[in-house]
Amino acid sequence: MKKTAFYEYNHDKENNFVLMRNEEARGGTTLPHFHRCIEIIYVTGGKMRCEVDGESFYAEKDDIVFARRCAVHELYPAPVYDDYVLIVKSAYAGDFSALLDKETLPPLLDDKVFNRRVLTECFEKMHEADTSSYLVAKGYVDVLMGMLLSHYEKRPVVAAPNLSTVVSALNYIDNHFAEPLTLDSLARHFGYNKYYFSRLFNAYIGENLSNYINMVRVQKLVAAAENKDKVNFSDLAFDFGFDSMTTFYRHFNRIYEKTPKDVIGN
Repeated sequence: MKKTAFYEYNHDKENNFVLMRNEEARGGTTLPHFHRCIEIIYVTGGKMRCEVDGESFYAEKDDIVFARRCAVHELYPAPVYDDYVLIVKSAYAGDFSALLDKETLPPLLDDKVFNRRVLTECFEKMHEADTSSYLVAKGYVDVLMGMLLSHYEKRPVVAAPNLSTVVSALNYIDNHFAEPLTLDSLARHFGYNKYYFSRLFNAYIGENLSNYINMVRVQKLVAAAENKDKVNFSDLAFDFGFDSMTTFYRHFNRIYEKTPKDVIGN
């Protein structure tokens, strides 16, 4: 089975606010990939060739590239370009995520006058604001998304069936990671032969299912441990779905190449 896109897990593993400003950037080509965040690119100089959800187009100065959640997208910027890149993670998308699962914006938003009037000021203020404050960051995201959704015509979401299954599996793992998940149980849950399901998951994620499940467990355990004054790794490991401390330490080291105490520090 040919791999059609890779899953960019780095965008999904944390709920931090991400706004990047690229000035006179060079390179930046991205291979076909997807993640469960909304990605908004406002081109402020140069241009880029884009493919989002199977649609190919050029985005020029004052155009917006909109990649909905789980849209496969790839970008080929000009040799030198300027842009803002906003990654809207799930923690900031609660007020409009249900709507965008049914309807979405087009990949190219090309009302340049509107974009320049709204986004230039909005992104400049975001860039200067204290977006470490969740409420401040979410307020800016809500205003921006509200204006885009009000101005541009929406269209129904059409997801590739195989990718839709993989995304459903990722969501299921996120919600059930502490349970004894196996290839057999997940394939049965989604109604597939386990060998086909394994190949499908590998094709999109680039990782076998067992390793991915344990990677999610490690990331969630680390996030929980950082909020504790004292950490008992044995208790946490079993609470987060590991069947043994050996498995926990093996997968922790595979991800961080350090011990839990080195990473978490308590």
